[in-house]
Amino acid sequence: MEFSPVTVAEWRAQVEKELAGKPFDAALVHEAMEGILVAPLYTEGPRATLATLAPRERRGVPFRICMRHEPGAAADDSAGDADLKAGADLKADADLKADVEGGADALWLGLERALTRDDLARRFHVIDMDEASSAEDLESAVGRLAPVATSGFALTLDPLARRARGSAPFMTLAEDLTTLGRVARAVEEHAQGATAAMVSTLPYHEAGADAADEIAFALSTGARYLDALLSSGLSPDQAARQIAVQVSVGRDTFLELCKLRALRTCWQKLLAALAAVDTRRAGPAEATLIHAVCSSRTLTARDPWVNMLRVTTQVFSAVLGGADLVTPSAFDQALGAPSALGRRVARNTGLVLREESFLGRVIDPAGGAYYFETLTDALAREAWRRFRAIEREGGITAALESGRISAKLDAAWHDWLARIAKRKAPILGVSEFANLDETLPRPAPRDEAPQASPGALAAHRDATIFEALRARAEAAGTPPEALLVTLGPFAESRARVGFATGFLGAGGIRTRESTADEGVPLACLCGSDERYAAEAVDRARALKAAGCRRVLVAGRPGRLEAPLREAGVDGFIFIGCDVVAVLSELLEVPS
Repeated sequence: MEFSPVTVAEWRAQVEKELAGKPFDAALVHEAMEGILVAPLYTEGPRATLATLAPRERRGVPFRICMRHEPGAAADDSAGDADLKAGADLKADADLKADVEGGADALWLGLERALTRDDLARRFHVIDMDEASSAEDLESAVGRLAPVATSGFALTLDPLARRARGSAPFMTLAEDLTTLGRVARAVEEHAQGATAAMVSTLPYHEAGADAADEIAFALSTGARYLDALLSSGLSPDQAARQIAVQVSVGRDTFLELCKLRALRTCWQKLLAALAAVDTRRAGPAEATLIHAVCSSRTLTARDPWVNMLRVTTQVFSAVLGGADLVTPSAFDQALGAPSALGRRVARNTGLVLREESFLGRVIDPAGGAYYFETLTDALAREAWRRFRAIEREGGITAALESGRISAKLDAAWHDWLARIAKRKAPILGVSEFANLDETLPRPAPRDEAPQASPGALAAHRDATIFEALRARAEAAGTPPEALLVTLGPFAESRARVGFATGFLGAGGIRTRESTADEGVPLACLCGSDERYAAEAVDRARALKAAGCRRVLVAGRPGRLEAPLREAGVDGFIFIGCDVVAVLSELLEVPS
């Protein structure tokens, strides 16, 4: 069979014909974020493609799986009981041993544990430095780490991220930056290939930042740290070597992939502006370490098994985006300290993608694809624009201290939350396809409002508004139930029965179908628009007469709203309505 070539103009004409008069851009071009539009087809790349480095070619390894061990996390619940604390410490050691023996080739852990475990030497270390309280302690730690962490290490000294989290006062920032300079000089002297500063976007991502904001905040933070390191006496090349970048990887697979590519592009431009690197001949010393961390914001406490899928796509994005270290999340992390099974699955996710799917073997797998190149280019330019705007207003220090970043991210989070509440940003297993018969590996946490420090950026999880509804439904004792009253033949009601079941299930409300008018607390009419026009008014009156307290209709009412309201219909559920608001009101209906 021979196919004749189709031009883009012919393709577009056919698409517009199928859209039946709808504007092409409105129907098929969507906004990935403010300032970034995504089209359905790309036939050429950006006019001036921004160069993207290929870091793994220079480092000689595909990517490292970096498992996290938070300092003191295992003992949090055992304070005041020596026996329980000892047991928690043993569990922490068992988790560490399992990661080491299970294939993790990088570890994110506290300073003392890194120094006291002889079996960790052949693994890269990301080291939390909160245990060191002074500049002298930090400098001493560098000298002690150099012979222990023979595969290299990255210290997590990030004074501005600490202030974003509310764990340090701004009045001591100058002192912390001076300390950073001293530690960087010590690393440069005693531990070649290690890094002292870690520019982390995690607190901003958890507070609601989009991809462009994350890159912009990283650039502004990096510029501040580079200034501090240059002031401490390091050369531009030395200062560039002393900074690693830690970035979150969220739910949008392709956007997150391009975020990492755009981040490296913008970072190289920042270094070039400070004469720290010549982008025409970037070598091993200039390949900035990128540590990608799977998003805690996207994890769910309900149907946590779906988190395995989320983590898989996030690791995929991180690796194809060019990350050097990848930290996968345990599927039960939103329920508390990860279990041994959760850690094993997280670790093996990275191992399977690396060793069996061969991710990381290709230097820049997204390179040359028009969509990825265009999205990377647009994201890099938008992030650079936002970075320059931050710098014009005094830089990230001023933006954090004044509360501008907090206000911006609060607004961004509320906009995102509104999309989640309307199920425009669906959460599988929570707002979509909720499993009301699930058995959780452990009880879901009830308190989702930890006390934040004054001035700290708030940390969020996307699923909490729906999980709170589920908790309310379960706390009622008797599971709430809705009667789905089907109109017409079986085939006519299926679409709206399925929609209503999913809609109500997101709030923990079970459903059963019937063709009879019963005096139940909650009923929902399900049928076609034509069937509603013929029968809905009479059926609504019959349900109310039978004693039904609340009657809903699945679908937009249109011209029928007034007569349906008069017949006793209390509300309508449809695509685009505020699902959380409707469900919250329905859960107040007595059983």
